[in-house]
Amino acid sequence: MSRLLYLILIIAFLVIGFIFGAINQQLTDVHFLIIKLQLRIVDVAIIFLLTGVALGLVIAAWLSMIRRTKGWFNRTAEKN
Repeated sequence: MSRLLYLILIIAFLVIGFIFGAINQQLTDVHFLIIKLQLRIVDVAIIFLLTGVALGLVIAAWLSMIRRTKGWFNRTAEKN
């Protein structure tokens, strides 16, 4: 039952994303330190979304690694 709910949520987000992409075709200027680009609003939103997802995955992996290796140094010191 929960898989069906997740599938429905994913499909709903995809439909909303396609609608958002079809509506927002305006160009906007994106100024970096050196260059200036003209991108669609949808492209900017996708770039920020993917950057946020990647950053979240990196932080989650880092915290998971810290949690799993928390007692390693204590165990090796007790064995010697």
